[in-house]
Amino acid sequence: MDDAGAGVARTVREANADQLLQSAGAHLCARLRGALAARGRATLAVPGGRSVAAIFRQMQLEPLDWNRVHLFVADERLVPVDHADSNFRLLREQLVDPLVQAGRLPPGNAHPFTFEPAEAERGARRYERELAEHGARFDVLLLSAGEDGHVGALFPGHHSIAAAHHGFIVMGDSPKPPPGRMSASRSLMQGAGAAVLLFVGEGKREAYARFNDAQCAVADCPARLVLATGDATIFTDLL
Repeated sequence: MDDAGAGVARTVREANADQLLQSAGAHLCARLRGALAARGRATLAVPGGRSVAAIFRQMQLEPLDWNRVHLFVADERLVPVDHADSNFRLLREQLVDPLVQAGRLPPGNAHPFTFEPAEAERGARRYERELAEHGARFDVLLLSAGEDGHVGALFPGHHSIAAAHHGFIVMGDSPKPPPGRMSASRSLMQGAGAAVLLFVGEGKREAYARFNDAQCAVADCPARLVLATGDATIFTDLL
């Protein structure tokens, strides 16, 4: 692995966060349309968070053949899918349910991570098999950087960002509560066809500076892993 990351990213800056997130939603749908045109189907992986909810609302308004799009979570808390902390619950409420109700998305196209407490890998291998049925990679990946530069549940200076496993990993010692989390691995994220990364809010300024430091290793700023995708776009309200 190249510890410093590789490649460059296009950056979209907009002081108005609402307009920024609308642009991000439109961009994601454009990338999905490109994947559909090239391969006839597309996979989208998403995180949780308030900014992401606004993007989901914009995506509902975009022209897109959702019948051929399959939705996964890039990371998840180890909780039931209907739990208030579940990233999939946010995805379901803000994007999946409205599209299903409008007859635009088959319910089976949305793939929750199902926490399996009795299994050593907590359901991660099953989720890998589901993704494999739809191409074994993310055609489009949405990530939101944390204040420490983490993405998904890959944290700086933590075993999660160093894990060699290709697929989904689970942990019981996340530096950010809750400790039990699942995440797409570094290599799975870097294998995405296109990536969108958010730096939204003043609290992300230090992480954004590290992201833009060419000498900063991915291990110290996991958000830099998107530079390896070859098609990364950064959306930020930090001017």
